[in-house]
Amino acid sequence: MKTSANAFRDDRTTADAPVVVLGAATPLAPLLAGARARGVADGLELIGAAAALLDEQGEVLHLNARAQGLLGNQLIVVGGRLRARDCALDQTLTAAIDSTLRDQVASRVALSDEASADGLGVRIMPVTAEADESFQLLRAVAIFEPRGAAIRGDFAGLN
Repeated sequence: MKTSANAFRDDRTTADAPVVVLGAATPLAPLLAGARARGVADGLELIGAAAALLDEQGEVLHLNARAQGLLGNQLIVVGGRLRARDCALDQTLTAAIDSTLRDQVASRVALSDEASADGLGVRIMPVTAEADESFQLLRAVAIFEPRGAAIRGDFAGLN
């Protein structure tokens, strides 16, 4: 099949060119916003960590399959936020998440007696956004730590 050399050429003047309508094409901001979160989620899956990715309001952006499997007895997601079933522990968990987001320091909450067989802890680590990452939604990672489970690697904080 023979094609013309100017098949994609646009000889119109600027005045005749089509008007670009914002929002008509795939928006770039959501794609950029999710790129880092997807990379972090993939990395956490690879090392076997049960994790929730949180935005600047502490709302869950993503729960990996392992984290979903740990929801139930002690930890749930309500209204898009991680919540402890126990009222006092829920206040502690909420305060820890808020503190991590506000002060950019890691925190940890034990959701049950550390000696119990089904003990669960949640370690919340800040994820700092660089000035050039204005579209970035990911602000913290909550790692679920079931009693006796080993995770490969050490998490001092994620950047």
